[in-house]
Amino acid sequence: MGFWKNLKYVLSDECNGLLRLLVDHYNRRSEKNEKSIRDILVKVQQTMDAQEVLDSNMSDSYQELRENKDAVEKVSTQCESVFSQCETMISQISQMETDAASRGQEIEQIIGQEFEKQKEEIKKGNQMLAARIREVYAYLEAVNEPDPDAPNVNDLLARIDTLEQKNAEYESRLAAVSKELDETKKAYDAVDKSFQEEKRKAFNLSKKLVQANDKISDLLDRVKDRSLENMLQKDEVQSPFMITQNKEKYTITAGNIQIMVTRFANTIVLDRFFESVPDYDPYKKMYQRYQKDIRTTARQFTPKSELEDVLRAFVQVVQEDLIGKMVEALYRRMKSGKAEFEENLLSALNQYLEAIGFYCRDELRVGEIFREKDLDDMDCMEDNQTQGKEQGEILEIETYPYYINYIDKAGKRKKLHTKGMMTIAV
Repeated sequence: MGFWKNLKYVLSDECNGLLRLLVDHYNRRSEKNEKSIRDILVKVQQTMDAQEVLDSNMSDSYQELRENKDAVEKVSTQCESVFSQCETMISQISQMETDAASRGQEIEQIIGQEFEKQKEEIKKGNQMLAARIREVYAYLEAVNEPDPDAPNVNDLLARIDTLEQKNAEYESRLAAVSKELDETKKAYDAVDKSFQEEKRKAFNLSKKLVQANDKISDLLDRVKDRSLENMLQKDEVQSPFMITQNKEKYTITAGNIQIMVTRFANTIVLDRFFESVPDYDPYKKMYQRYQKDIRTTARQFTPKSELEDVLRAFVQVVQEDLIGKMVEALYRRMKSGKAEFEENLLSALNQYLEAIGFYCRDELRVGEIFREKDLDDMDCMEDNQTQGKEQGEILEIETYPYYINYIDKAGKRKKLHTKGMMTIAV
């Protein structure tokens, strides 16, 4: 407030000075100081404007000061209320400190009483423990007191040494006996093995002797009707089911799949054979089933199909419809006796299979012992009712395995085959 007041006085003095200067110049006015008089009038006017602005600002400052005074008085009242509350709280805290001091004394008294009580109990426990320790010491002394009836330790040690020496002798004897027993067992095993080997050889020889006797008897019976030379020639005649023409041929390749499909579908030979056969004939029904399956299979593939997939599908149809049904039926009928119709049908069937590219594996012979590799393309039926036959001997070949050669897209020579069936002795 003092600042504004002082500023007002300064402006008033400056304005009065300028007025006096103006009057002085006016009294001494001339052409030279006319301009100075006008400048002084301008400054006087600026000074009066400044004083007016100052008076307006002083009025606003007085109003603001009055408002601040009311706010200060209000805050002062609130501070006095807060101070009063603080004094009340200080009084309450003092009272709480007094109460806490009195309670502390009570707690110290209670703790002191409990401590004395526990101290007395610990003292009694120590006394009881000391008494128990004395009893244990007394018991230990009684236990450690030497027994007059106990044996002498030195005597016991001497007896233990004697027993250990005898035990070592027994162990040595037992080891010698065990070694002798092992040697005896090995010798017995060797003798038993030799005996079993000789027994097996004798058994095999006896079996072969029985087989030889049976063959001799059979030969004697057969010689009665025909000469031995004719009989041997008869045995060497190839089976009518055997096809060997295509064994070394590889005419099926990945580039001529369509030609291969055409071969399988070309059944003219069989069509001609069955032209005069009635529809109710079982062989014709088998053939019609094969025709249907082979044509259905042919429609499943295109010239872009994989050769192995196409050929495997056709071989499966041949296995199921021709080999597994028709060829097996032909074998059973021809085995039972004269069967001219079946022989003609087999000839037509062999022509068809040869035209496709099939051939039979001809290493199999009745009367020979089958080999493990024969199980790759043959199913075996076991016959345990045969006498005079060697174990594993092939008794009968119902169907041969039919093979077909091809060259895959990599140029490798490969084969696919059907499964044959034979009976062996066990």
